[in-house]
Formats: sequence, structure tokens, C-alpha cells
Amino acid sequence: MPNTNDNHFSFAVMNSLYNTNVIDLTTIPSSPGVYIYQNQQKEIIYVGKAVNLKKRVLQYFQNRDALGYKTRQLVSQIASAKFITVDSEIEALVLESGLIKQYRPKYNSQLKDDKSYIYITISRDKFPLVRPAFKSSLNDNDIIYGPFPDSRSVKSLLKTIRQIFPYYSAKHGLKSCLFCHLGLCPGPAPDPKEYKANISKIKKILTGHFHKLINQLKTEMKLFSQAENFEMAKVRRDQINSLEYIISGWSRLTHLYQQVDLPEDKASKAIAELILVLKDYFPQLTSLNRIEAYDISNLGSKYFVGSMVVWQQGRIDHDQFRQFKIYSKVTPDDQFMIKEVLYRRFKHPEWQFPGLILVDGGKPQVSAATKLIDELEKLYNFKLSIIGLAKKQETIVIKTNIDWVEINLPKNSPALQLLQQLRDEAHRFANHYRRQLIRRSTLS
Repeated sequence: MPNTNDNHFSFAVMNSLYNTNVIDLTTIPSSPGVYIYQNQQKEIIYVGKAVNLKKRVLQYFQNRDALGYKTRQLVSQIASAKFITVDSEIEALVLESGLIKQYRPKYNSQLKDDKSYIYITISRDKFPLVRPAFKSSLNDNDIIYGPFPDSRSVKSLLKTIRQIFPYYSAKHGLKSCLFCHLGLCPGPAPDPKEYKANISKIKKILTGHFHKLINQLKTEMKLFSQAENFEMAKVRRDQINSLEYIISGWSRLTHLYQQVDLPEDKASKAIAELILVLKDYFPQLTSLNRIEAYDISNLGSKYFVGSMVVWQQGRIDHDQFRQFKIYSKVTPDDQFMIKEVLYRRFKHPEWQFPGLILVDGGKPQVSAATKLIDELEKLYNFKLSIIGLAKKQETIVIKTNIDWVEINLPKNSPALQLLQQLRDEAHRFANHYRRQLIRRSTLS
């Protein structure tokens, strides 16, 4: 097996790990991730990825008669299972490959011909080539990633990466090729330093360092802006947006590369649908450039906090996020606290006003927010649209002058997915701030 210098994997997205001695099929998560089967001796015997872990694992146990002979052998050996959840299929793909390489599970080679596994190789040329390859055509001098069981997903992954960080897949001539015109190739004479930087970033993707790479790009964007190199700053911004999109889980990996402008395409669809859904209740909502989402974290007996996250101009704008320590209440009270947070937020007219306010919760939270905003509208002479997103059924909650309206969008709705993303980010940001305050108090 050829050597590689990239054997380490770092996955901040390994956010939940389920380990059972006997597989309880009812507890399997429905998110993307990797499933790991173990035998009685706790040996890892199989690793697989899935867009929906529960759906995939149930296929092994619901109808064993429909399974092939080798798969039935595998199932008979399973004594326990682990499930690692991630946010997207692309993360699951890379994680699966890393675990197969690390543990070399018995049934991964038995259930599928080892020769059919695909790898990704990066040559050590002056301008490294990035290519998929089967085991029979691997070159010992190349940097090698894999094995990957799913060749279709690998090819889609490479096509998607190429849109963000253009690379050569073959020796390039002196003239522009088709891929050059499509923006997928660096051209006949790229800057060697920039090209190698792109290759380094591709390596981070292939080893699962997605969030580390995004942070690196943010730093580079800031430095380019400070140097007034706004063209390169825009390139970095677009790369950040595309990366955040592909790890968001909004689209299947095999479809990503078909989208010319990944994040902007998704955002425009989400906003168009959201305006269409809400326009009957908020006639002033003819366009939507800024959404603010709010959440309250008030578990326990102290350190009650609120958060504001911002979606602006087609992306989440972390620079606009705000945290609020609650001062007016010493006992949990979501309704009172959301009013305090909104009151303090609108004491800052220098902050751009949102077109839409999203609160985490249902009727009580929306009612409290609406009462406060009604008062502020008279003071500031503006009109705001307020909705809630109730977690249980993911219901959009609206308070009209007459009654309450509840809207349930399909799970694959871009508008719903955008609201969920903002709601969840507000929840994460609030909890993060509260944990910070608790840690500080224990250290002082």
C-alpha cells in the first residue's frame, strides 16, 4: 500500500457518538454520518457512510432474506454498532475513507472487490495533478487519499472542489482548454505560489479539516482587505461561502457540482420561497436582504443570555452577531427575556434594521416579541415582520391582527432549511455564550 503524509484526521463535526452493546434500531440518528459495526471481540468489521443513518442501517435488519450471502454473514457477526453523525454527505465520505484506512475492516474488502475501490491522488509535480485512480494505477510517488468505496461520490466531490479551488487533472499545454473557459482550470500559466496554496487547501478538505480551512480563508480575506486587494478578498469570500454551503447538507453530493454558484443559488431559492410564503401576512416584505434570528438560553439558576445572529446579502454574517446578558430577570422567563433582548437591540439604530425577525419558539415567544416591536414601530416609524419557528413540528408561527397562522413547509424546502439553519445557529451561539460565563465564574 503506498504511503501518504496525510494520515491524520480531525473532525470537529463528530458531535455525537452513539455506542450500544445491542443495536436499538429506534435510537439510530437520521442525520448524515458513518456507521461502524463491531463483533463480539469489539473488532471493527465494517464501516459505511450514509446520508440518512437510520434508513441505511435498517436496510441490513428489516429484510435479511433480501440480502446477499456475504452481507448476511456480516449481519450475523454484528454485536454492537457506533454511529458518528456529521452535517453533510461530503464529511461522511471523507470520514468513512479515513476509518477504512485506519482499521481495514474485514467485511469492507469482502463485500466489495478491493480493486473497485477508488482513490484520490495528488502528484508531486511543480504543478500537482489531482486525479481519481483505482488501486491498479496508483503511483507510489503520489500523495494518496482513500480508499473510497463510492466512486460516484468521489468524482462528484472532485468536480465540486474544482469549482472552488481550480486544479490540473492532466499536463497542461500552452493554450487555454475547455476547463479554463469554465473556470475549473488555473490556465496555461498560473502563479505557482497561488496554485500550491490551492493544492494545500484541497488536502485539508480531503483530510476532513473543513472548519480549519474556512477559518484560514477568513484570515486571508481579512488580510487582503486590509491591503486593499479587494479582488482577492472577494475570491476568498466566495470560497468561504461555497465551502460553508457544501458542508451545510443542503444538497446531495452527487448534485453539488451541477450548481454553477453554490451558496448564492441556494440562498436565492430560499429567499424567493420565503417571501412567497410570507407576503400575504407581511405586505411590506417585497425583498429580503437581512434576517435576524434570536434565542434565549436560560437553563439553570443563573447566567441567562440571549443571542442575535444575522443573515445578510445571501450568507450568514458572523461579524454582525451579538450576545446579550440578561439583567432584568433572576428566574427563567423566555417571554420577558426576548422582549429585553429586542429592546436592547433596537437601542442601536446604527445597526441595519432587518427585513425579518425570527425567534426560536412558538406562540408565547412570538407574542412577546410582537408586543415589544409594536411599541418600537411607533417610536421609530418602521415596519417589521416577525415569525417564530417551533421545534417540535418545525412550524412557522405568525401573529396577525386577527388570529394566529401556522405554516408547515416540506422538509426539503429551501426556505425552511434557511430558517432552521438560522434558528440552530442562534441556539448554538446563545449556549456558547452562557457556557463561557459559567467557565469564567468557576475560574475566578
